[in-house]
Amino acid sequence: MGHIIVGTAGHVDHGKTALTARLTGINTDRLPEEKKRGMTIELGFVPLVLPDGQRLGLIDVPGHEKFVKNMLAGVAGIDMVLLVVAADEGVMPQTREHLHIIHLLGIDKGVVAITKSDLAESEEWLDLIREQVRELTAPTSLKDAPIVACSALTGHGIDELLGKLSQVAASVESKPTSGHYRLPVDRVFSKSGFGTVVTGTLWMGKLRVGDTVQIWPGGRKARVRGLQVHGQPVEESQAGTRTAVNVAGIDTEEAPRSSWLASPGLLRESYRLDVELRLLADAKALPQRCRVHIHHGTAQALGRVDLLDREELQPGAACYCQLALEEPLPPLRGDRLIIRSYSPMHTIGGATVLDANPPKHKRYQDQVIQQLKQRAAGDPEAALLDVLGKEAAPVTIKTLAKDAQTPADELCPLLASLQEQRRLYLLEIDGDTQYLLPERAERLLSDTLAMLADYHGKYPLRAGVADAELRSRLFPKYTPKQLAALLTRWQEEGYLQTSGSLVSKPGFSPRPTAREQAWLDQLSVAYQAGAYEPPDWAEITAALQIPPADAAELLLYLGEQGIVIRCGEILFAAEQVDKAVQTLKERYGNTGFTLAEARDALGSSRKFILPLLEYLDNHKITKRIEDQRVFL
Repeated sequence: MGHIIVGTAGHVDHGKTALTARLTGINTDRLPEEKKRGMTIELGFVPLVLPDGQRLGLIDVPGHEKFVKNMLAGVAGIDMVLLVVAADEGVMPQTREHLHIIHLLGIDKGVVAITKSDLAESEEWLDLIREQVRELTAPTSLKDAPIVACSALTGHGIDELLGKLSQVAASVESKPTSGHYRLPVDRVFSKSGFGTVVTGTLWMGKLRVGDTVQIWPGGRKARVRGLQVHGQPVEESQAGTRTAVNVAGIDTEEAPRSSWLASPGLLRESYRLDVELRLLADAKALPQRCRVHIHHGTAQALGRVDLLDREELQPGAACYCQLALEEPLPPLRGDRLIIRSYSPMHTIGGATVLDANPPKHKRYQDQVIQQLKQRAAGDPEAALLDVLGKEAAPVTIKTLAKDAQTPADELCPLLASLQEQRRLYLLEIDGDTQYLLPERAERLLSDTLAMLADYHGKYPLRAGVADAELRSRLFPKYTPKQLAALLTRWQEEGYLQTSGSLVSKPGFSPRPTAREQAWLDQLSVAYQAGAYEPPDWAEITAALQIPPADAAELLLYLGEQGIVIRCGEILFAAEQVDKAVQTLKERYGNTGFTLAEARDALGSSRKFILPLLEYLDNHKITKRIEDQRVFL
């Protein structure tokens, strides 16, 4: 079975449904109102077997201007079109609008059928209609489409039409069947004994019985209970196939027409889209902030057009803009949108999605326009770099695949190529590679070195900036492990140095002035002499007439240099703490000791010894068991 969908297009009453019935043997008008009025209202879906044995899916769409929304839902995922023009009327308004839609969706495979040829006045009249059609299609994606005159009533030209359809179908490129899947829902119903069934054309990937799907809007997950293709049960459906999906555990209201079934994590709803918008030549000029209807797949939303580099878009012209949506849509980059005027509704242009989740842009920004131009170029490596450029911290390939909405295995060759070009900055964290842009790493390095230089200038007695402070100021989105990996790499490259949790410029060490050194010597002697009844910091610095601001810096210096140790609110000389551990080990290393025994052994009071012992507990030197402590 082939995986190609052909859709009809054309004006109302030009014989699309009759031609479909002649080609397939099935009348797609199933609703009583359709049969009563003799006019297609809803989409019809049937298999079409071609002379070469290939089996296509055929979608018959309504031609009335009131049902263009339904027509759009049908043609959004087709591979080729059967444009129908009646011989007795020729090109009509909906012929033009349907052709505009086909062109804007980028569908360039198709056949034009001049139907009702039995009603033509003469062969010369048919030639006139052919010329009219050629003139109509010349500036569109169907400029090379073959034209066949035929009659669904008499069968004239039907064999030739089928032959042309076979030729065109043979030239259709297959949709990608690997990676993620998504399906826009164009019909939903409930079937007794099965539950909710949705139908649509699978746009990409493969869908299997048992798969978990995510349903948008809302993002609810459900399980595929069963699949059918053209009424036949299958275990797997591939991209390009009309598919009915029996979804377990949801009601029809939860997956209406306009919803999407997709791989979990693939889609994200967005209220803002960056697009390249092209206005039709026969449309009116489009002013800034104009309200429009936006059609995506089987969904539609109202929105406003924010033109980024002009006040008005002229007919036939294109520009970059943002669409501000009133209801969210979940497109992927590269998706085609149809733009219709707010009122009265008619097709005025089309758009290609460049970014499905952009920030709000300021207008008339050259940098923004250049970025959008690069995205419009469609370079997959540039697209991946663009995604990386939006990341606030290094990312794993799993996260990158989610944010790029692309399977990880498709990213691997792109990442390898970018790595060879040195356009990626790599960090190894817990055995996993994480990625960021070199220019972002360079900018962060520059900011870090500037911060260190400023810090050393302001605080010459401090050994460096605490990594926690560095992270809060320059790396708010980084995890501690990510920052540690980045600092380690920069240290290996000689840009900075680290000592424990402190970061400094290479070769930097605190250098007290002569006055500061004199104070430090006096303080060190005082705490050494104080032993286990050390002086109060505020009192001794006041006695030495050290200004409070200087005293605070001296205290940090003494702590960073390991000269004094803070135990709760008490400061001890580090050497005295080591002596205390040695003394207590010699006396109680095998038996354990109480607070009173430690107090007596060190010749001090409970006020000083309790915080000292708690410090030893916190640093896993001792362990408290009831009223005793033992060495670990």
